[in-house]
Amino acid sequence: MTDTKPYYMNQTGWTPDEYYGLHRYLHRLILHYDRKKDEIMSMDVNKMTDETKVLLYCVIEYYHLEELFELDNLSSLEKCVPLTTPLVLGNHGINEKNVYEKMNVIL
Repeated sequence: MTDTKPYYMNQTGWTPDEYYGLHRYLHRLILHYDRKKDEIMSMDVNKMTDETKVLLYCVIEYYHLEELFELDNLSSLEKCVPLTTPLVLGNHGINEKNVYEKMNVIL
């Protein structure tokens, strides 16, 4: 078993449900910032795929936690651009216009 965090994993061949699992992991991580502060502050954005960066950006924006972009290790996420190819996260919908749609992520 590997100790590699899911946001550093090679995502070659991932299914929509695997991306959804990553999204849920990032979602819980950011939502519980008070308890997960050490992990968040140690994240290395440079080791992440574009898909992971966009998912992390979306979660932060969705919860209006933009102050996290002030962390040195997450500041580059502010320059995140939409993915060129849609990223489908399984069959889990959000029925409103949101940051995910803007960043070309389909729930």
